[in-house]
Parts: sequence; C-alpha cells; structure tokens
Amino acid sequence: MNILIDNQQKADLFAYLFQHIKLFSEYVNIMFEKERMYLQSMDSSRVSIFEIELPNHWFQKYEHINDAAICIGINTNILYKVLNARDKNQIVSIVYDGEDADKLCIHFTCDNKDIFDKHFEIPLVEIDNELLGIPEFESQADLTINSINFANIIHQLQIFGDQLIIDCSEEKIALCSTSQDTGKMTVDININDLDSFAINEGENLLLSFSLSYLHNICLYSKISKDIEIKLTRDYPMKITYLLGDEHSKMTFYLAPKINDE
Repeated sequence: MNILIDNQQKADLFAYLFQHIKLFSEYVNIMFEKERMYLQSMDSSRVSIFEIELPNHWFQKYEHINDAAICIGINTNILYKVLNARDKNQIVSIVYDGEDADKLCIHFTCDNKDIFDKHFEIPLVEIDNELLGIPEFESQADLTINSINFANIIHQLQIFGDQLIIDCSEEKIALCSTSQDTGKMTVDININDLDSFAINEGENLLLSFSLSYLHNICLYSKISKDIEIKLTRDYPMKITYLLGDEHSKMTFYLAPKINDE
C-alpha cells in the first residue's frame, strides 16, 4: 500500500485530523480499503464515537492492490508525535508492506533543500476492536453553524458548568450551562443567522450533553468552515465536519447525559 498527499492544504489537514485523537482514544484501527481510508473508535468512557472517512480520490496517490481491506492498529500518541514533526512545506507519503506487517512507514519530503527529509517507522499494535454498526436514525432537528463561532460558544459555556442544555424549537435555539458556584450562562442563537436550520413541525427538544467532550470535539473547528449538527431525543448528537465533499468527513456521535431523577 502506498499513499501520497502532495497538496499542501490537504497535507496540513491530514496532520491536523490526528492531532487531537489522543484525547479520545489511545489506540485506533485504521482501515485502508480499495475505495477509502476509514477510522472508527470509541473513547474509554464509552460516551463518544468518532469516525474519519477519506475516499481514495481525496489523496493524490492511493495504491491499494489487495481486494481485502488492510487494518492497522496504531498508538495515537506516537502518530501525533510523528505528524507533529512535519514541516509546513513537506508532502506526506504513507507506505505499508504486507510482508513486513509490524510497522508503518511515513515519509516527509519536499523540494526545498533547506528542509531535510524525514523518515519514520511506527510500530503497529494488534487491537481487538470490532467496528461498531451505527444505525441510521432520522433526526428531529438539523442545523449548520460556523464551526469557529460554535467552538467559542462552547468554550465560554464550559466556564459556567460541565453540562450543556439545548432548548430547540421552531422559534428559538438556546444553549445554557449553569452551576451553583459560577452562576448561569445562556446563549440565544438567532435561527436566521444559521447557514441552515430544519426541525420537525411542532417539535420542542430539551437535550443535555457533556461540555468537556464537546470542547474536545470543537478543537477540530479549524478543519472546516461549518459544522453540521443533528439532534434527536434520546439519541446521540451527531456532529460532522465536511472535508471538501460529502464523502470526506470527520463525524462524532456524543451520547446524551441521562437525568437520574
């Protein structure tokens, strides 16, 4: 298997995708299939699931000669350290040899001779995790919002509590966090200011989610101009960053907080 990313913007994006994964999972399986690269994992607390899907045409070169998928297990901390060593102008090459199946080779190169080429061999690990079948479900409310604006709101709300309460109807969207020590903060989102908004007629959703997990998810706000959010009562919040087209994306599923009362 031989993969090449020689587009500067895509090389930066690819490195950024793996920058914060270590906050969610220490080890991940990456699937290299004929048609795409796919990654899925669940955090240790089993509160969130994340996926990365990049079709083969997203890469400048994607050589995959085997019919079967290639699955490699990798330590996310090591992968982050490797990608963090890449200079801005370097292209990314990823090579896996099935006959030497205990390592993944990553190369950073460029034509600028003032920047030295770098070569890495990453030890692979065997991870006994099966892919989770995530059922399709119809959302009750969909909205698209500027990703950086949403990240700033989540950061501010986290100062006032660890729980996000979403009050969503045809007339309004309100985000709230509260605690006995710091008080309460409410953000009223003008529906007309959203890139898109749809909700079932007569629907009124009152949902609660962890702000600490949302904060980590929002660390990816720079990878996409907008963030797509799907809300459904008693189901996970679905958050999607599109990476150029509908088939190139990073998706999170965040379980709702349960009211014990």
